[in-house]
Amino acid sequence: MNKRWEILPIDEKKQILLEKNLHISSSLAEILTRKNLDENSAKLFLNPTKIPYHDPFLLKDMEKACQRLLLALKNKEKICIYGDYDVDGVSSTALLMTVFTKLGFNIDYYLPDRHSEGYGLHIESLQKLIPKYDLLITVDCGITALDEVDYAKDKIDMIITDHHLPREILPDAFAIINPTQTQCNYPNKNLCGVGVAFKLCQGLYQSLNKDIHELENYLDIVALGTIADIVPLVDENRRIVKKGLAHIQNLGIKTLIEICNYDENNINTGHIGFGVAPRLNAAGRLTHASIAVELLLATDKQTAHQKALYLDEENKQRQEIVEDIFHEAVKKIEENNLQENKIIIVVGENWHEGVIGIAASRLQEKYYRPIIIIATKDNIGKASCRSIDGLHMKNALTYCEQDLMVYGGHSKAAGFTIDLAKLDDFISHMQTYADKHLTDEDLIPIYQVETVLTPQDITMDFIEELSLLEPFGMGNPKPQFVCQNLLVTKSMKMGKENNHLRFNFAYNNTQYTAIGWHMADVADDINNKYVDILFQPELNHWNDHTYLQFKLSDLRQSKRKISYLEEFPAYDTIGKIYLCLRNQEKKYGQSIFSLKDCQALLKQIYNLNLSDYSMKQCLIILSEINILTINQDKIKLLSLPNQKIDIKNSPTFAKRFNLQKL
Repeated sequence: MNKRWEILPIDEKKQILLEKNLHISSSLAEILTRKNLDENSAKLFLNPTKIPYHDPFLLKDMEKACQRLLLALKNKEKICIYGDYDVDGVSSTALLMTVFTKLGFNIDYYLPDRHSEGYGLHIESLQKLIPKYDLLITVDCGITALDEVDYAKDKIDMIITDHHLPREILPDAFAIINPTQTQCNYPNKNLCGVGVAFKLCQGLYQSLNKDIHELENYLDIVALGTIADIVPLVDENRRIVKKGLAHIQNLGIKTLIEICNYDENNINTGHIGFGVAPRLNAAGRLTHASIAVELLLATDKQTAHQKALYLDEENKQRQEIVEDIFHEAVKKIEENNLQENKIIIVVGENWHEGVIGIAASRLQEKYYRPIIIIATKDNIGKASCRSIDGLHMKNALTYCEQDLMVYGGHSKAAGFTIDLAKLDDFISHMQTYADKHLTDEDLIPIYQVETVLTPQDITMDFIEELSLLEPFGMGNPKPQFVCQNLLVTKSMKMGKENNHLRFNFAYNNTQYTAIGWHMADVADDINNKYVDILFQPELNHWNDHTYLQFKLSDLRQSKRKISYLEEFPAYDTIGKIYLCLRNQEKKYGQSIFSLKDCQALLKQIYNLNLSDYSMKQCLIILSEINILTINQDKIKLLSLPNQKIDIKNSPTFAKRFNLQKL
C-alpha cells in the first residue's frame, strides 16, 4: 500500500514566540503552532485541568429538562435511564445512576439487548417500561427515534440526551439535549453520550444550588466513555480525560485496571482504549451489557472482582470470534478482488453482529478503504461501517436510505439493518456514491509529520516534555516525527511468530534501536541500507533499566542524500547565522567571510553543526532578502536596509510553504 508522509508548513515566527514565552523546546513549540494555538490557548492546552467548562444551560432544552427533574425529585417520581450497550452508553447509565441516587432520586435503568432488540429505543421495550415509570431519560440514543417517541409522548415524559447527528425532523420529546441539534448554541459539538449526561448533571447541580465541582469525583466514568467513543480530545473533553485519568476512584474501573496488569498511577488513554474499554464492551457484544453497568456501580471489592473476571473471559472469547471473522472477511475480499473497489462491502452468514465493528476497523486499517461488514441471518442483515477521510459514512447511508430498514451513526462510523432482498440494490447505490465522492488520492493513507528531527534530538527530557501534550486521542494524536538517512547496522525479526521488526541504526557514532510491529517483511531488505523512519519516541523499561526506543509507524529506504532539514533550514537556524555575522561585524568591523568562517562561528557560539549544503541554503535565503551577497566562497554582509525585512520574500525559503510531501 502506498503511503504519504506530509508535513504542513507553519509560521516559524509564532513558533519562536511560543518557545520563548512558554519556556518550551523548539519541537514542542512547533507542534503547538501546527495546532494553530496562540499563546493563551497553548497555555491551556498544556494545562488541560484549567480549561473552563461551558455553561450547561447553553445546551438547548437544558433548563426545561432540569425543571422537569426537580419536579420528579419533589414528587418522588420513578425515573428510568434508557441506555445503550457500548461503553459510552454503559458509562452514561452508570454516571446518571450514581449522581441521581446521591441526590435522592428514585432511579432505575434499562439497557436494550444487542441481539434481540438492537440499538436505541424500541416500542416493545417502551411497552414494558411505560407502566412502571413516570419519566424516561435516554442516554447516548434517541435522537432519531421518531416513531418510538411519538408512540410514548402521550404516555410518559421523555428527556433525550444524545450526541449522534440528528435527522431533519427531531423526535417530539419533552426535552432534547444534544449539542449537534439545530438551534443549539453550545460551543462544544464534540461531546460523547456520557459527556452530554455529565452536562445534565452539571445543570441539575446548578439548579439545586450545589457545587458542580463535586461532580469531578465522577470524571473517571466520564473519561472512560469519552475515550472509548473516540471523540476529539479538545475543549472540555481534554479537561475531562486529563482529570478523570489522574483521579480514578470508581471501584469497577480500578478493578479492570488491575485485571489488565496496568499501573493505576500511570494510566493513559491507550490503557483505557485498548484494555479497559474492550472488556466492558465485551458484555454487550456477546451477552448483555447490564453486567458492565453493575461493575461500574459495584461498591465492594469481591463483587467488582467477580464481574471484572467475567468480562475478562468474555473479552478473550470476543477476540477469538473477531479473529475468525477478520480472516474469513479477508479471504472473501481477496478472492473477489473487492479491495479494488473504492468501498469494500463484505457479507458473511451468521457472523456475530456484536463484533463485526471491531473486524471492520481492522479491515479499514489493512486496506484503507471505507468498510461495510454485513452479518446476515434469517433474511436480515445487520451492518457495521467504518470510513476514511473523504467519505462521510452517515451521509452515504442517507443516500441509500431507501434500501435500509434503519440506520445511524457518524462520519467515520455507522450501522444499519437491511432486508436482504434489498442488498444488491444497496451495494450498487453505495458503490455509486463512493465512486462519486472518493478520488484515487483519497485512498492513499496520509501520515501527518510534526517535524523532522535528528536521532540525537530524541532524549529522555524530550519524551518527558511530549507528555505535556497528553491526553492523546482523536483530535490530538500522539506526535509522529521523521528521521532521515539512517544506516541500519543490524536488522532482525522478533516475536513468537517472527512477524515484528527490530533494528539498530547508527548516527554520529551512536547506536539506536527501532521497533516496528507487524513489519518483519522488510527485515532482510534494509540491512546495511539507509532508511527514513516515521516514528513515535518512547521509553522501554527492561530489567530495571530505561532505554530510548523509536516505535515505527512507517519505514522506507532513503531516496535522497539531501535531507529535509538541509533542504529547508529553519527560521531559527537562518536567524542564528545572521546574528553571528552581524555581531562579528559590530565587534571587529569584519564584513567579508568564507563558508568555513560561518560554520566555525556557528559551532563556537551556538554549538550548531551544519553541512555545506545546508549552510549554502541558508546563505542563499539571506542573499535573496538582500542581507548579504555570495560570490563563490566569499560572503559579504550588506548594510541594513531601511524597510522591514520579511524572510518569506525569499523564493527559496517560501518553498516550504507549499505542502511538503516527505
